[in-house]
Amino acid sequence: MTGGSRGRERARRGDRDRSDRGVSEFAGVAILVGITLLVTGSVGLYVLVDAGSETAGPNANFTFEYVDGPSVLIVTHDRGDNFTASNLTVRASDRAVPWHELANSPANSTVSPGSTVQLSRRNAYGSRVSSDDRVAVVYTPPAGNETVLERWDGA
Repeated sequence: MTGGSRGRERARRGDRDRSDRGVSEFAGVAILVGITLLVTGSVGLYVLVDAGSETAGPNANFTFEYVDGPSVLIVTHDRGDNFTASNLTVRASDRAVPWHELANSPANSTVSPGSTVQLSRRNAYGSRVSSDDRVAVVYTPPAGNETVLERWDGA
């Protein structure tokens, strides 16, 4: 080979090396972008699906039936979680009475769907209920924040 043909050979190889290098850089960038998207998508999916790791609060529905004549409010646990009676309180503006006292039951008894208490002047509530009263059923666990489960805003 002569000096000129070697230079031409080197120039052809150099062009080929440069074009191979461009393809390999593109492949590297494409792989990095793919990995970034995969990691971001995985983290996002984990955050959306892992909502159960937070401690969910209690879930319960209560119904209220007001009887005007004797001024009585009947509170019924309709559906949802079971509770220890000492952890439930019925609150009005001027009083708070534990569920177990209203039900005349032990403090460790279970309040489950179908359980009922009556608010009247003839039991632990100790007062007539007016149609203007505001009453709430409140869950107060031994440790943690209290939660208002249901409210009655009058008849």
